[in-house]
Amino acid sequence: MTRKVLTYQAPAQLFRSDSLFQKEYEDCLHIAATSSLKSGLGESLAVSRWFSAPIITFRELFTELTGPEWASAKAQLRQFLLLSDVLAGMWNADTSNSRLKLQAMERNQLQILQTLRTLTELEIKPFHIPVDMIRNNSSEALFLQIWKGMFNRLSGDSASLRGFLNGEAQDAVSLKAALKTWGEELKKNNNAQGTLHRTTSNLPLDSIQQSIDLSLKKKRLILHGFYFITPIQERVFKVLEEEYELIFLNAYDDRFPNTFETVKHFLGIGEHETLRSTDDNIPIHPLAVKLMESLEGESNISIEWKADRYVDLPHFIESEKARLMDDKDCTNEMGYQLITPRAKQVEEQLIANEFVTVPDNRKKLTDYPVGRFLYRLHQIKNQNRNVENGLVTFEENLIPEILLDCFSSGCLFSKGEDMKNYVKSLEKILPYCEGVSTFEEWFARIKKLKTEKEFWEKKVLKNNPGALSDRIHKFHSLPMRLLSYFSVETEDLLKIESGIKALNKIQLALFSDFETKKVNMAVHLQKIEDLVLKNAEDSFNGEEKAIVRKLIDDINNIKDNELEFTLKDISKGLLFYLNGSLEGLDEEESFGEKVYSFDSADAAPFRTNRNFHLAFADQKALPISQDFNLWPIPKGILAHLEISFPELALWTHRTEKSNSITRYLLYILFHSADDIRISFTENLGKESRLDIALYLKLIGCKTVPVKREDFLTERVTMEVPNHVDLKSLGWTPPMQREAQVCPKRAAFSFILNEHTVFQSDFHHSFLYTKYVTVMNRMEKGIKNKFEPDEFRLKVDKWFPQWNNMKKDFLFDFITTSDYAKPRISRNRIDYGEESYSAGMTYLNLLPTGYAGKGSDNVIPVEDVVFHEACPGKQCRYCPYISICRDAVYAVDFEDN
Repeated sequence: MTRKVLTYQAPAQLFRSDSLFQKEYEDCLHIAATSSLKSGLGESLAVSRWFSAPIITFRELFTELTGPEWASAKAQLRQFLLLSDVLAGMWNADTSNSRLKLQAMERNQLQILQTLRTLTELEIKPFHIPVDMIRNNSSEALFLQIWKGMFNRLSGDSASLRGFLNGEAQDAVSLKAALKTWGEELKKNNNAQGTLHRTTSNLPLDSIQQSIDLSLKKKRLILHGFYFITPIQERVFKVLEEEYELIFLNAYDDRFPNTFETVKHFLGIGEHETLRSTDDNIPIHPLAVKLMESLEGESNISIEWKADRYVDLPHFIESEKARLMDDKDCTNEMGYQLITPRAKQVEEQLIANEFVTVPDNRKKLTDYPVGRFLYRLHQIKNQNRNVENGLVTFEENLIPEILLDCFSSGCLFSKGEDMKNYVKSLEKILPYCEGVSTFEEWFARIKKLKTEKEFWEKKVLKNNPGALSDRIHKFHSLPMRLLSYFSVETEDLLKIESGIKALNKIQLALFSDFETKKVNMAVHLQKIEDLVLKNAEDSFNGEEKAIVRKLIDDINNIKDNELEFTLKDISKGLLFYLNGSLEGLDEEESFGEKVYSFDSADAAPFRTNRNFHLAFADQKALPISQDFNLWPIPKGILAHLEISFPELALWTHRTEKSNSITRYLLYILFHSADDIRISFTENLGKESRLDIALYLKLIGCKTVPVKREDFLTERVTMEVPNHVDLKSLGWTPPMQREAQVCPKRAAFSFILNEHTVFQSDFHHSFLYTKYVTVMNRMEKGIKNKFEPDEFRLKVDKWFPQWNNMKKDFLFDFITTSDYAKPRISRNRIDYGEESYSAGMTYLNLLPTGYAGKGSDNVIPVEDVVFHEACPGKQCRYCPYISICRDAVYAVDFEDN
């Protein structure tokens, strides 16, 4: 058989009854290059059924050709465990200086496994690498040793693929047999939910097998959207073309060869017979024309197009959410599909801020509370190996992030009470517990906190019996409560302690055996089911309950007595299995309802909604990298392997065509768009001062700054009148002054909470300096009895999370500065039967008593409106800056 290329300038040419596609190929099996293209084709076919054959992605087809022995997550888990054994054996046998390299390979174990699997798929064997190209004790030498240890397992697991590629009778899987299995899986999983429901069909499932048979009788295969080809794809295509005529279907316009360079190169336009679906040309979007003419070396078209410039990611989210609300109120019912070359980088923040939601078929186990709990549970204890002597040690790793996730999961109970109820209290004590990582350290630190808290409370109550009677007394009588951890009530501390004990009980039951032996998979999974999942199933409803049930079923599927784990394996391999990381989901898939990665632009012409927003399109994001990763094999060895395996050169060609691939995808996006917006952010993650991508400058795109105040944000409704007489509320002068500095801050402090509380280390540093210079002179009758160095002995105990160097630095700074002895008013604040120092303002409105504002720059008492904020540079001193929508940050004051 032969290869042909069939081109089109736009999908409309494929729909027409007089097109070559409709006359010859509409009933031929359709193999899509990516899942995004398959998804786009599905949208188009739902509107008009312009071809009748089944659609399958290359990945789906490859999975069926390789069989479950190779493609299933369980098979990959077995390989992962064997790789662990091989690495452990090398550690034990090592007498040289290779331990650092072995440690690097252990830390990148999944990448090593992926490299081994890729080489096996291409039928490359260890002996193909010349010995004289391997340096002693090099990473390549160690990798070669690992490869030899894994060879038999990988070779056996890949027998089906090898049979297909080489036509070995006993192992061969035909295309027809692979498609039959695929069709059966479609039927079986049609009602599956969540992570199971990944494959879809464009045809009724009861007729899928008949459609497959009819399409194969044509002896032609449509290969759609392969604007680049990988080595394994080329190997499969060579086998398929022995029996079928391969028709590569792709967008192409011979008027613009530079723009379509990647298509011409990989599909062999000019080498293979190239046909056009129709002979006429179609109109092109002005943006696409401008882009192509700029890239082709000339540009006679003048267009005006703008790119929105955002300061940072929060600015982008705030403004775009406001725009989405406006779109719903206007006539733009379709909205914009967001597409970005930085999808992976911004995914977490976009989801966390509810800018997008994750569809069920894209959710991973860790997207659910029960999944996060299991994930974190298996991170509590680590197996480490000493690089110098190779000895294995086991260490607890109960860092604050892990404990928080466990408490908030809804899966941790103590005495029948859900620890989720104490997440806020736990967050408040985390600064005090900084640096703590073992259960014993947590218990000791909490005990210390309780002791210190109770000591001062008893001391104050002795002279002031009403000190804890209400929030205003607490605020003034115990200034230490401004530290978040001292504001947590003792009863809540006991609950937190109880929750940690419950967590310790679970981890001991799960992991205590790992220190002396490998643990049987079936035994460990049964413990997970009994200790966690069955309780969680009873406590959840709806979707969460179904996920827990599904998880139990998944676990039952891999209860294999032959699988044995070390602790290192259980914290990696099992988690990757349960999270779907070993399944190798298509990178091109969208991660949300409104967001697509830039690679997904290949489906743009077929989408029903062709309003696109190209976001985060800065000069470092475009062009997108097309580099491949076969670590630790160096490029010199790969170049040698190309002699015997010429298809390996396709990786190099793809890398070399990175710019061409980006240009092609930009053209596809612009050409197919009904409307298009462009934007970028100047600061993203650790990158700053970003600018719009060069490609977009070439088309004359002008950047326009987006101002935050141009977009109205939803206001929080307060259940208080707008204008309030602060005195009628019974607020003391320090409380009133906080409202004058910023009414919204005062609402956070005294309406939504008991009183002002600082949780960040930044603010705690200021509090420390105020405690040693102000608080010692605040109490009635002290009269400077304690000097700062004397009072420091008491205050230092409140900051066990800091080392002495930091305390010394802060103390020396404040006692040698002009702020060492601020003027504290002798006025007293009468409340109830007690009077308190007016110097409290130096603490709750640190650092100046006006939170960094001038004393003449506060709001008059009668003009205070609680829901209104007064943002400015003083926001940095506000304890609620991270949750206030109106807050401004230091970056906002940088000169543009």
